[in-house]
Amino acid sequence: MEQRQLERYADDFLKREFDMPLGIPLRISKRMKSKLGAFRIKYVRGKKNPQGMEIVMSDEFIKNNPVETILDVLYHECVHYALFVTGQPYKDSDPVFIRTLDRLGISKTRTHMYKGQSHLYECRSCRYQFSKNTKGYEKRYICRRCRGKFSYVGMTSRKY
Repeated sequence: MEQRQLERYADDFLKREFDMPLGIPLRISKRMKSKLGAFRIKYVRGKKNPQGMEIVMSDEFIKNNPVETILDVLYHECVHYALFVTGQPYKDSDPVFIRTLDRLGISKTRTHMYKGQSHLYECRSCRYQFSKNTKGYEKRYICRRCRGKFSYVGMTSRKY
């Protein structure tokens, strides 16, 4: 799915459900690995007045999921945006946000599992293996089981 298609879906959804257009950029990020999508508010020097907003979707998530799942996450981020713009509580734990998702039949945060390429690591001492969505884990962390160092094993595919 391409960026223009996502923008059209988001704009149609916001007009239909909140009577407002998509007035912010929608971006697909190749660097986003730990989240599927995000509504971001940019502040300058900690001021309460936002200087910009955007909806960001993970490229890896878009490549490895069906259209229904992608749209569910996109609409979830659109609800964050619509509630923020209308001055209502917009965070994941806010009751207004949760009720709005329930009313629209949209999934809550952490409903969908990550699918796509992952990096496999192994402890050099105890041979404990695990995978992470980000690369470079072996340079920053040690094994909590034996305090050994990790080595990078390679890429793996996670299809849950």
